[in-house]
Amino acid sequence: MGLRDRFADQFARQKTMTGPEKKANDIIGKLIMKKALWFIVAMVVVGILVATVLKFPWWATLLVDVVILVAAYFFMKKESEKYQEFTPYVGNLISLENKGKDGYTALIKQGKRPIKLDIKYGGEDLVKVKKNAIVQITYNPTGKIAILVTKNDIKR
Repeated sequence: MGLRDRFADQFARQKTMTGPEKKANDIIGKLIMKKALWFIVAMVVVGILVATVLKFPWWATLLVDVVILVAAYFFMKKESEKYQEFTPYVGNLISLENKGKDGYTALIKQGKRPIKLDIKYGGEDLVKVKKNAIVQITYNPTGKIAILVTKNDIKR
């Protein structure tokens, strides 16, 4: 499968994504880009500082940039695998507390036991849901990402 075919498959999949899949994709993409920013800054610093100030040859600077690029690729690949592991929760939304800048704390009653979820990303959708409404949430404990899949009662 060539690069063109992969791009076409990815583009077609992106067009057929549901709302929760798009939201999860956006959140995970932003988180990975925040972490990738450090590698971009390192490449610029190496390019400017090492090449001009320390007078390294161009090929040595290029070699260091390629090493940083390869390290960034494997780091982002590993990080993206961590963010792909979601756990589904279905139950009644008992309470939702706003912790300010840090996100939300949701309490979901699933069966007989309540489950406490610390949510850093994606909790703003839960604000619109009434108390004791049945919700289906996919949650990633590593990134504290919660995606609201389905809900029965919405505040109007």
